[in-house]
Amino acid sequence: MNLTACRLRELREKHHFSQQKVADYLGISRTAYNKYESGAIRPTRKLDKLAALFGVSADYILGRADEIPEGRSNDPYLGEQWKKYLMLSDAGREMVDIMLDAVYKRERDMNAP
Repeated sequence: MNLTACRLRELREKHHFSQQKVADYLGISRTAYNKYESGAIRPTRKLDKLAALFGVSADYILGRADEIPEGRSNDPYLGEQWKKYLMLSDAGREMVDIMLDAVYKRERDMNAP
């Protein structure tokens, strides 16, 4: 097994995702994702999505970097919320984005001088 395959498996297990859950997020079959973790193929086209899902750089997944970056936040709640957001369908993420934009605008307008 190559370094990319090992890192994908470690990251998936660290985040408590099944292979099927990651495959669904990527829009591929579980069998196709399993080939990434076995080292049979490299996740070239899905690399950016994998990096976003696991909160690491593409370079880390490929073995070009040895350190996992600190990530978006050290707050575990925000990390869990981010994982939930990433696992939503495109329609679900669009709904969250619309709601977030509306609440943000309302708060900003209420606090404007």
